[in-house]
Order: sequence, then C-alpha cells, then structure tokens
Amino acid sequence: MTERRVRFAHCDPAGIAYYPRLFEMGDIVIEDWCEAILGVSRRALVEDHGSGLPTVTLAAEFTAPARLGERLDITLFVSAVGASSVDLRLDARCAGSERFKIQYRQVLIHTATGSSRKWPSDWRERLQAALAKDAACG
Repeated sequence: MTERRVRFAHCDPAGIAYYPRLFEMGDIVIEDWCEAILGVSRRALVEDHGSGLPTVTLAAEFTAPARLGERLDITLFVSAVGASSVDLRLDARCAGSERFKIQYRQVLIHTATGSSRKWPSDWRERLQAALAKDAACG
C-alpha cells in the first residue's frame, strides 16, 4: 500500500482528477511494486534483462471522483500468476471511501521480439509468495 496525493496537474478545471492521470498514477504504483516484489527496477528489467512488462488487459471502475488535494491510499494486489503473465488489482480509497479500482493483466516479454517469455524461477517464486499473501488478506 502507498499513499498518493491528487495534485493540481492531475485535475481538470473543476478540481476532479482526470482519468488518464489516474492510470498514470497506477502505473507508477506498479513500477514501484515491480522493484519491491520482483527485486528488479523497470530500468534494469528493460536494459539489463531485455524484457518489458506491458499491460495487455485493463478494466477500470471509477466509483467516486478523486479531487484536488485528496490523499489516496492505493493498494496493489496480485490476483493470478500465469506462465508469463500476472493479474493485478489496484484499489484506491480516500479516508476509507472507494475512488477507483483497476484490474490489469501484464505479460513479461522479450523487448527485441515482443514475444512473451516465461517468468524466471526466482521472479515466479516472488510472485507466488505475493499471490499467497494477497489471497490471505482478501
């Protein structure tokens, strides 16, 4: 879980966060999660491992406006692990009230070919551990 503040740059003139900026915020959370869970930064993933982790499926639900100045508690959960994919669920709340949720499927790829690649065993073990932990938390 992390906290992110809704800034002026995220908002339309009415002070409501514009949804593409919320997707961007979600991607930042995933980038930090990637380093924490897989043990590899996005820079190292691309430059050292010749890999990428693009989103191939995305579904969002915006249940209430996120407004200028709000502090969002954002939690990212692992909901499934495939041979080369990971399903993630992002929940964003302000003071316990839901603002939005996003479901992602990301696939590990070779950047040179764009084809999927299987998770290295140590990364897969870390993903499975995160899945078990997140399943226990609900």
